Amino acid sequence: MDQTQNSGMEYSFNEIIYFLNGTKQSALLPPGLTTLEMLHNKLHLYGTKCSCNEGDCGACTVVISYPQEGTIVYEAINSCLYPAVKLHGKHLITIEGLGCPEDLHPIQQALLEHHGTQCGYCTPGFVMSLFALLASISHPNMENIMAALEGNLCRCTGYQSILDAAQELSKDHDPASIIPPWCRTIEAQLFSFNEKTTVRAQVSNSLFKIDKYLQVENCRELAQLLSTHPNATLIAGGTDVMVQVNIARRHFPCLIDICGIAELKNIRLKRDGIHIGAAVTYSRIMDSGIIKTDLPALIEICRLIAGKQIRNSGTLVGNIANASPIGDSLPLLLIYETRLVLASEQGERELSLRDFFIAYRKTALQTGEYIKEIIINRPFQDTFIACLKTAKRKS
Repeated sequence: MDQTQNSGMEYSFNEIIYFLNGTKQSALLPPGLTTLEMLHNKLHLYGTKCSCNEGDCGACTVVISYPQEGTIVYEAINSCLYPAVKLHGKHLITIEGLGCPEDLHPIQQALLEHHGTQCGYCTPGFVMSLFALLASISHPNMENIMAALEGNLCRCTGYQSILDAAQELSKDHDPASIIPPWCRTIEAQLFSFNEKTTVRAQVSNSLFKIDKYLQVENCRELAQLLSTHPNATLIAGGTDVMVQVNIARRHFPCLIDICGIAELKNIRLKRDGIHIGAAVTYSRIMDSGIIKTDLPALIEICRLIAGKQIRNSGTLVGNIANASPIGDSLPLLLIYETRLVLASEQGERELSLRDFFIAYRKTALQTGEYIKEIIINRPFQDTFIACLKTAKRKS
C-alpha cells in the first residue's frame, strides 16, 4: 500500500444495510470498525458501555437478531469484538431501543424493583443478556439464567439481586411479552432481506488497524482470495483477532470473513465421523443433537469456554487455528484423535490435529490453505471421557 505526503492511506470501506432498534440503516464503515465503536463514534449512542474491550466483562453487550434455519434468533454478543460489517442484513438491538425512564422495559423494571443496580455501569449489559435469554426461551430455569449471565461482571451488587430479578422475569414473562412489537415488524424484513454488501476503496487521513475487510460466500471464492492475498488472516467470530486489534493494537493488512459460507456452518454425521465446519460456533455445537448424543464431553468443554456472548460468536476451528497452548478445546480434541480437512485452490488434504501443531502458534498450514472442517471419530460404545477446567472464573 502506497502512502504519499498529505494524501492519506487507501483503505477498503464496507457499505452495509442493517436495522437498528426497529429502523433500517445504511453505513459506510472503515475496515474492522467494531460495533461498539460505531455506536459511540458514529451513532453517538452511549448506553452500551466499554470496559475491558476484550470480551470479558459484558458491559458492551448488545443483541442481534437474524434468520437461522427458518426462525429468527436473538443472540447476545460483545459489541467491542463484533466487526460492524457483520451487521449487514441483521437487526441490532441496543439498550436505547428497549425502554426509557418514562416507559421501562419489563427487564429494566424488574432490576429496578429488586435493586439490581448500583453504580449502573454494567446494567445495560445485564439487561441485554437477559433480553436475549428471555426472547429465546420461555420460562428459563436457574441453569439457563446463570449460563446467560456468566459473561457479565458486576462489582457492586453481589449478583443476588440481579438473579432475583431474572427469576421473577422468568416466572411472569415469555417471549411474547419480552420482544417489543417493533422487533416483530423487523423479523419479516429479515426473512426477505437479499441486498448485497459492497466494498469501496477510499483514501483516509485517519489510520486504521485493518486495511481491508473482505467477506466471502463460498469456498471457491475463499480459496481464490487466499491465493491473491497470501498475507490475509481469516476471521469467523473475531473473538481472538479483534482482541489483538483492541488490546495489542496489532495491524492486519487483510481480514477475510468466512461466516457467509453456508457450507462451513454444518454439523454432519458421516461414516468416517462427525464433521464440524469452520464457521460453526460453540453455541451451535452445544445445541446440536448429533454432538449431544455422540460427543457429550465436547458439550461440557464448550460450556466452560468464556461466556454466552463469546460462545455465540467464537468457533471451535478458530480455537484450533490459533495454535495456542492454552486453547480450552485442544486437549479433548487430541484425545478424540481429531482430523482436519485443509483446503486450497490445489484441492483438499487431511491431517491429524496432532501433526497440525508445529510450535507455539505455528501450524502446518501452507500458503493459501485454510481449515475447512474437522472430523471427530465417534467414540466406541461405553467409552467414558470427562473434562475438567481449572480457573478462578468458570467462564
